[in-house]
Amino acid sequence: MSKGHSGSRTGFATKVLLNIYDLHPQNETLHGVGFGIYHSGVEISGTEYSFANGGIFEIPPKTAPGAKFREQVEIGHFEGGMDELNRALDFLRDEFGPDDYDGFRRNCNHFSNALCWRLVHKKIPPYVNRAAELLVCCCGCLLPRPRLAEGPSSDSNGGSTSQFLLRKKDLSSSIPVFQGAGNKLGSPSSLGFLSGSQQQPEDLTDRRERARKAAMARLGKSQQD
Repeated sequence: MSKGHSGSRTGFATKVLLNIYDLHPQNETLHGVGFGIYHSGVEISGTEYSFANGGIFEIPPKTAPGAKFREQVEIGHFEGGMDELNRALDFLRDEFGPDDYDGFRRNCNHFSNALCWRLVHKKIPPYVNRAAELLVCCCGCLLPRPRLAEGPSSDSNGGSTSQFLLRKKDLSSSIPVFQGAGNKLGSPSSLGFLSGSQQQPEDLTDRRERARKAAMARLGKSQQD
């Protein structure tokens, strides 16, 4: 496997590089037999693209948090420019959307493979996603429901930063703002059925006071008689 240089170009083509990360300490042993648990991202022109819960995102190369960088593999040479790259990413968002992550059936390595194939018609090394493929092949009916994985984010120590990539039409949409009735916390309308229970002690006190006054009145009348 040949190693590439970050963001380098050959002639008029841009190198497509696969950055591979270890996700488990046992990879040191398993890697030698073509196995392991890995994360991957595709680096093009100094930007690394990957996929997690939340959708497709970009980070600085070789900085995926929570993973240990292992190696960089040159996949091929992309003849297109940024417009073609953006079209490829936009096409893949239909399959790799914000809610589509599945650690076994649609993970970061599936995305890396799809992007590499889209750009240079070459696949990533088989060992990168072999663990997930074997689990689906042998134990598909026993696997749990899709488990969402968090995408990378910035950390307090100045670590990597990420940005989720959205379609232009997605940028124009907004989440509806909550519209409440404007009730103040603690008011009867906000407490619902509990508001009646708060009034009960007060009503009971009134009844007791009225009963006491009635008893005193009867006692006074009997003494007069």
